[in-house]
Amino acid sequence: MNNKKIIFFDIDRTLYDPDIKGIPASTIEALKKLRKNKDIEIAIATGRAFYMLHIIEEIKEYINIFITINGQIIIKDGVTIYRNPIPREQVKCVVDMFEEHKLKYGFLGEFDETLNIVDEKGKKAFELIDMKLPRIDPHFYLDNDIFQMWAFCKRDKHKLFRDKFYRLEVVSWLGGGFDVLSGGMSKKEGIKRILEIENISIDNAYAFGDGDNDIEMLDFIPNSVCMDNGSETAKKHAKYLTSDIKDDGVLKGLINLGLIDAD
Repeated sequence: MNNKKIIFFDIDRTLYDPDIKGIPASTIEALKKLRKNKDIEIAIATGRAFYMLHIIEEIKEYINIFITINGQIIIKDGVTIYRNPIPREQVKCVVDMFEEHKLKYGFLGEFDETLNIVDEKGKKAFELIDMKLPRIDPHFYLDNDIFQMWAFCKRDKHKLFRDKFYRLEVVSWLGGGFDVLSGGMSKKEGIKRILEIENISIDNAYAFGDGDNDIEMLDFIPNSVCMDNGSETAKKHAKYLTSDIKDDGVLKGLINLGLIDAD
């Protein structure tokens, strides 16, 4: 093992604040400071696909590792080093179930995403997270590898789908919906691969997150931090709690961990 350290950051509501549609200035300055330390690597661990990362364009230069789609695709130094599509027969089962329950759902491919239908509620949901509305193509899965599916659904119905899709991972959002990805996959699995590739001890790994899809990551990494704006469940799984994203949460968390100095 080498003595390098690595920090994994979630994006939405950790680095990126959807209310201001941007990254807090204090977070940008904190990442600049981290980047000056050659013994620290900065990584992204997100549920988004790489083509959805326009919202962090101004900090991409500080980052060389991207764990995307909850661990399904990993990119290092601009090269895809791991990809894990959902088996096609399982995708078809999910589609059939979504259709049976008349849900609004979508597909994430490696380079594109699509929806089955679009309505005003769906448009607003994408606007809230500053994402371009995907095109409509309910048959996208027939000719493309699918790395994640998702659906709008009331939270009290999530258990039904979790039970039905027992061979897959069903991860709830903070809002009204959930993701479906390959069984056993999560940000944690992507992080394990990166730690092995980079030959970095888990004791030298750090993670910042806020949502339920960060739980495995927060559990796995001993130096884990949850934002104060995070879900109550995520907070229970992190070792440390930092302040709200609107109150310099990332900066304060990095200072408290001794990874950067306070000015």
